Amino acid sequence: MCYMIITGGSLIWFLLSLIADMCVISAIVTPKWLIGPSAQAFTVTTPHLPLTGAQHNETIAVTTTTTTLRYPSVGIYTRCKAIQNIRHSQYHCGAFDLDGFATDSEIYPSTWKAAMFFISLGFVILTLTVLCTLISCCRQSMFGKSIHNMTACAQVTAGISVMLSLFLHPLGWSATRVQLLCGADAEPFYAAGCSLGISFYSAIAGVVLCFVCAGISLKAESSNMRSRVKRRVEEGDRLVCIP
Repeated sequence: MCYMIITGGSLIWFLLSLIADMCVISAIVTPKWLIGPSAQAFTVTTPHLPLTGAQHNETIAVTTTTTTLRYPSVGIYTRCKAIQNIRHSQYHCGAFDLDGFATDSEIYPSTWKAAMFFISLGFVILTLTVLCTLISCCRQSMFGKSIHNMTACAQVTAGISVMLSLFLHPLGWSATRVQLLCGADAEPFYAAGCSLGISFYSAIAGVVLCFVCAGISLKAESSNMRSRVKRRVEEGDRLVCIP
């Protein structure tokens, strides 16, 4: 018989696993691992719908010009910086790993390539564990092993993999790209004038949540094995929801 068990422990386990997954992917795609020391002013012109004059039925183009301050930054494979044009400067964000892991190490440091590999591996494993948390509502074991225990081990592995990327990224702070952004004094584990950005902290949050979720999985398994749950299943309930 197919049945679904939803308890407070399993729901918290799923939600925290999903948040951890979102923290890791945010750290990967956002270029905010290191923030430059000096802000730059950029003029942004925003066009609006044209207005029609009341007297001569003439169309008037309306634009709004605002000035914003932006800090150049660099991520694990992306960067944001000022690009000077003939008329004005633009703030542009984009990837610099144009050839992936085959990109020249002078442009994409080898340690950052390794960091990208481990954080991507952690993200893939963590995504699979999110799916496993959903499967655990319908099945308690797979291949003779507890799904909760296997998922907990996978989440610990994902956390360790992301943690490795957090140690590898600072090893590349002596790269030319970082020295141009942070200053010539930048070296491994010393970012000179730069500060850590939200992406770095997001990866740390993902690591912490990975280990927290691994511990909660044990609580979720015990809550699914409670006598109240077993009694409801024996009575033939297909959907069992217990706080």
